[in-house]
Amino acid sequence: MTTSTKTVKAVKAPAAPAPAAAATPAETKESLLLRRAADGYAFPALEGVANQFARSLRDLIRALGAPTIQIERSGAEQVSFAEWSAAAAPAIFWRYHAPPLKGPVMLAGSRSLLLQLVDIFYGGRGQLAAEREELTDAEDRFAARLGRDIGLQLAAAWRGKLAIEPELDSVTADPAKLAAVRADDELFVQRFTLRGAPFDGRTIMCAYPVAALRGIAGDELLPEAQGNGADPVWAGALDKALRDVRMPVRSVLARPEISLVKLLALEVGDIIPLNMPRHVPVTVAGHSFALGSIGEANGNAAIMIDHIEKGPDHD
Repeated sequence: MTTSTKTVKAVKAPAAPAPAAAATPAETKESLLLRRAADGYAFPALEGVANQFARSLRDLIRALGAPTIQIERSGAEQVSFAEWSAAAAPAIFWRYHAPPLKGPVMLAGSRSLLLQLVDIFYGGRGQLAAEREELTDAEDRFAARLGRDIGLQLAAAWRGKLAIEPELDSVTADPAKLAAVRADDELFVQRFTLRGAPFDGRTIMCAYPVAALRGIAGDELLPEAQGNGADPVWAGALDKALRDVRMPVRSVLARPEISLVKLLALEVGDIIPLNMPRHVPVTVAGHSFALGSIGEANGNAAIMIDHIEKGPDHD
């Protein structure tokens, strides 16, 4: 009997890849909120904040009496505080304390815009009277109220990125009184331009000190804010193009029903009675969007939005 012997060769397993070097805290922070750009810093997470803030500003100004207004977002820029305040003048400035940001959030709105909003608020049509430097007591109170409302919209825009609650601590027409920043401090500025009468071309600018944004610890930013890697310039251009798309908005005020016999008997001058409901549906492109009540605004028939339907993404 012949016995054959097979030799089994040992196969050497491939070496496991060396573990990747752990990211340093600085790299983690940049990947979450900001990234190094050739000429400074870029803040991709703030693209989403700006988009939401633009929608919130639009809704706020519409609620104040300008139902057709649109908001156009411009690309963000980095400028010094002195350059920003000079470009905004004459303006109303709002400053907010907004921890955990390591510095204030500041907004500048055209003074003409404020005066027009006051006129509409008190029943006018937003016509601008002669320019003047001093505000009346009523205009001062309205500016403070508007600043608080904008602060709420800003907090909502940051929701999902960072839990901030901007607290208004200064309203002034003099940028020198915004003592929290120096003239040469760099600001990250987002510009929002109103489109539509009577505010066409008026602007609101939101400014964050770059040092305040850089000072946010990486673990303070919520996970959703890590971004999808989209180029912010491309995303901004896409957002602007989408905002120019026109959508058909319709509302059905009444749906009367009559018998076929009465329908065939109708003659010129006959009247069909209508029962006007308290709330009427508002549709956009054939889809249910909101419920509203019929009324009047600035001498025109109008529908005031009472309730906005929630879609699957609640947006």
